[in-house]
Amino acid sequence: MKDEIERALEHIGETHNIRKKLWHMDERVENLRYGIRQGDDAIVVGDIVMNMEGPYPMKIGRKTGLIHTCSDVVIMGARPLFALNAMQVNSIKEAEEIVEDLKKQSTGLGVPIVGGNTQTENELTPCVSFAVYGKLVKKPVPDCGAQTGDRIFMLGSIVEGEIGERVYRAKTKFDAFLEMVEKDVKINASKDCSRGGWFGNLMEILVKSKRGIKITSIPYPRLTRYMGTYLISVPETEDEKVIEIATKHKCPIVGVGDVTNELAAKIGAKTVVNKRKFESLVRNTPYKKVE
Repeated sequence: MKDEIERALEHIGETHNIRKKLWHMDERVENLRYGIRQGDDAIVVGDIVMNMEGPYPMKIGRKTGLIHTCSDVVIMGARPLFALNAMQVNSIKEAEEIVEDLKKQSTGLGVPIVGGNTQTENELTPCVSFAVYGKLVKKPVPDCGAQTGDRIFMLGSIVEGEIGERVYRAKTKFDAFLEMVEKDVKINASKDCSRGGWFGNLMEILVKSKRGIKITSIPYPRLTRYMGTYLISVPETEDEKVIEIATKHKCPIVGVGDVTNELAAKIGAKTVVNKRKFESLVRNTPYKKVE
């Protein structure tokens, strides 16, 4: 477990230097609410939420690329409206075969692919990228607002299997989360569990929120595995609403732990990220809280 925790923590800082180089770009966009300085799951301009993912290796992208790109839009509190894609292929015939799988993702999610680009450059490995455009249901849900006393839940099933199963699992999670937003459930922080695994994404919430956690259950034994689930941080008073809505949608939900004021991550009685390491993560994470 120690090695996995170290890998998860390393993942948090992988793109810090890239973000620092683009730090002042946010100032050039009118009505930008969440941008490079927040480093959240998607950007927010006015009531529009946008996300781009990829390039994915083609084998992965044709099964789950659009699903994952939509997931980051939803977790910000928005409903995906449409998508673009760009793919590098060996031939137009290959593109025709691949687009059948992309169409399955698009149709199943109800998010039409309305444009993009297809290229057949020589000596390039086939891959695909996606961009998704969505609109806020009410207000953005950030990944930085966890409060002392919150309960953190994991929402949804691991997104795996064939395309149809992946779409079903993702859409179930989307519908449950968006109903929580629509019904004004107080969600202080939320994050998509993706690269870096559930522990790494949990730590991103805590580092930005400057809060610790006492983990009371392990939702998946491999801490660094891509999950495709959501982490949501809610006050204790919202527990019943969250569980009720998840149950209505037949969406799995598991309590992960309780947010604390102490800058440490504990699993049971064991401290797995101590105060010194925690403070270092906070200090070295480029982040500006939205006013």
